[in-house]
Amino acid sequence: MKLIRKDLKNGRVVVQPQGLDDLWLLSRMITKGDAVTGRTTRKVRLGSSEEAVKKTYILSILVEEAEFKDQALRVSGTTTEPKDDVPKGAHHAIAAEPGDVLTIVKEKWQKYQINRLESATETQLNALIIVFDRETALFASLKREGYELIAELKGKVRKKDYDTAVTGNFYKEIIVAAREYDERRHPDRIIAASPAFWKDELMHELANDAKAKALREKIVLATCSSVSQNAIDEVLKRPEMETVLATANAARELKLVDELMIEISREGKAAYGKKEVENAVEAAAAEKLLITDAMVYNNKSSEALLKKAEEKGAKVVVINSENTAGQKLDALGGIGAMLRYRIS
Repeated sequence: MKLIRKDLKNGRVVVQPQGLDDLWLLSRMITKGDAVTGRTTRKVRLGSSEEAVKKTYILSILVEEAEFKDQALRVSGTTTEPKDDVPKGAHHAIAAEPGDVLTIVKEKWQKYQINRLESATETQLNALIIVFDRETALFASLKREGYELIAELKGKVRKKDYDTAVTGNFYKEIIVAAREYDERRHPDRIIAASPAFWKDELMHELANDAKAKALREKIVLATCSSVSQNAIDEVLKRPEMETVLATANAARELKLVDELMIEISREGKAAYGKKEVENAVEAAAAEKLLITDAMVYNNKSSEALLKKAEEKGAKVVVINSENTAGQKLDALGGIGAMLRYRIS
């Protein structure tokens, strides 16, 4: 997600979703009564011609419904102003895809909503990317926008056509370098990508290294067409990368929910269920409030609770109802809180 402009005084935020996850997030954040401006296409007839042609408009809509469907964000409602042959008050829809720019206006943005948008603009994963073949390896670190190239290794190969074996065991050099970066940067995942079968050779070498178990567990394999900076760009667009990003985010949410459940099992500093959490918030005892997105968007009274929690210094974390963490939290009533101190 790119957060292009933020004017909270006037309730206006301009965003550019970068992927399907961003579209899904916006479908949960845009609610009835918001105003959304975006590009849309409409079929119109020119003059007396019976043949309709497609015309593109920038329309503003007073939202009646927002949904994520068929890999697009569909925002439907009525137009807030006339535009060419589209009158004010006409029913229309904006279908947004990754890369489209949207302006969202709310009467008031809640702090947790802005936090969700801002966290979506940040890298959700600390990852090391390695693209390599039998003689070259590039190491890159994933950053908030793109990546940073941090090292290049060169191996030595025999140049005869009938002998392509790596001399000096270049795979071991890659493993040593990867281990050093793992110890220094502590990546959540290591994406190892290569053309052809070189990644399989690397994994074979890792399997024979007794000290490399922790490294092996972090590695996700991918394919690239070359060993160059273009190959790193290619890897970032691979489906393996999307899976890694989603898994890492789900793991962080699961860790939070598991910490809550441990405190509950110990009868420690935790509250769950709406009534208990309301009492904790009222007493300013809530330090971190966890709530599923289903609870937020299906229970409108939760909005006031989240606002009060933030006013009293609690951090609000919205958990995806569709992953394991969300399912566990929904089983507890969809809401829980880690407390600063126990309350009766």
